[in-house]
Amino acid sequence: MTRSPEILIDSRFWAEERVFFENAWIMNPLKALFFSYGGYLNLPVNAATLIARWCVPLIYAPYVTMCIGLLFQLLPTYLLLTAKDKWLSSFKIRLFLALLLLFVPESLEISLQSLHIQFHLTLAAAIILLLDTSSGNQRYFRISILLLTTLSGVMSIFLVPLYLLRCLVDKDPLRFEQFTILLIGNIIQFVFFYQSFHDRQYHFSVTDFLSIFFVKNLYIPFLGNNSLSNPYLLYLKSLITTQQIPIFACCISIAVLLIIIYCFYKYPKTRQASYLLGYNLLNLALATFGAIGPTAWFFEPYFNQRYAFINQSLMCILLGYFMYALPKKGQYICILLSILLLIVNCHNFYHLVSHSYGVIPWREQIKIWKHNPNMNLEIWPKGWFIKLPVHHQTGT
Repeated sequence: MTRSPEILIDSRFWAEERVFFENAWIMNPLKALFFSYGGYLNLPVNAATLIARWCVPLIYAPYVTMCIGLLFQLLPTYLLLTAKDKWLSSFKIRLFLALLLLFVPESLEISLQSLHIQFHLTLAAAIILLLDTSSGNQRYFRISILLLTTLSGVMSIFLVPLYLLRCLVDKDPLRFEQFTILLIGNIIQFVFFYQSFHDRQYHFSVTDFLSIFFVKNLYIPFLGNNSLSNPYLLYLKSLITTQQIPIFACCISIAVLLIIIYCFYKYPKTRQASYLLGYNLLNLALATFGAIGPTAWFFEPYFNQRYAFINQSLMCILLGYFMYALPKKGQYICILLSILLLIVNCHNFYHLVSHSYGVIPWREQIKIWKHNPNMNLEIWPKGWFIKLPVHHQTGT
């Protein structure tokens, strides 16, 4: 809200939230709750738009999905700040993690809306994998997160083998409980809701994968989106479009991955963080394969932020874990890298183009709509509309 105050002032629905809110407006509530869009069930956005439809006047409906989205945005950081794990006992590490998760990941596309709650939930599920198990209320809170994650999208499918691996290593009944919930939820998602979606590319290339890793996990976090860094992104895009191999980007990605793997080998204390790297790579492979639109979009400035958010967040948490687990010299390097990331990304965080330009505030549109129910209601970003049927005007 501080970087785009017009969101708070004008309120908003975002892009495909249109589909879900229209469904909440015209469908039977139970049918709308389990509506499948984009090839999978996204239960949180179905529920959020139903609440927005039935619990408040239409003029305030976008604020409901914004507030629900904000609560889930805070979830990953909340899990880290309230955990009792030894590696999180230092205030310095907690502070760095909170700041890194706030400023570094590309998040404008998934902020303050319910459509992409699935990305925050999936990140939370990956964090739960890293954290020690907990009893009491925390135990049930975490398994609820895991179940909801599986019913919000398909990204948690690659967490299943990692949870199984941790079960075998830890031999902890509570970890087995988490694995079971995650497995059952994914079975429900893939058996009853999942289907191929025609707009997805369903194409994978190792060189594309390494190039995207370089751009989204290294180049943009350390250099930002700006007039100096963006020309190289467009150059990489031209290489991908013409099916050439970005040799430099691929080599840097391989070198960084080898350095991280060497740390796992050399310093046993760091090895638990290998779950973060493992899911980072698996999730990036899934995003690369199943992204909507061509691979070249990953290299377009400000595009495909949702596909980068989880991986960038996991790299931040990995950096925080290394602050705890590496020897002193390695810790200092991680602190310096964190400071550099914060300097670059504090600027990047606020130096953004508004997505609301040209969209009339929602409240003004509703006043007009009440007199002309046939009009389309504009939503963010510009060019998206909601059409509410005339014969469903009750509760406005």
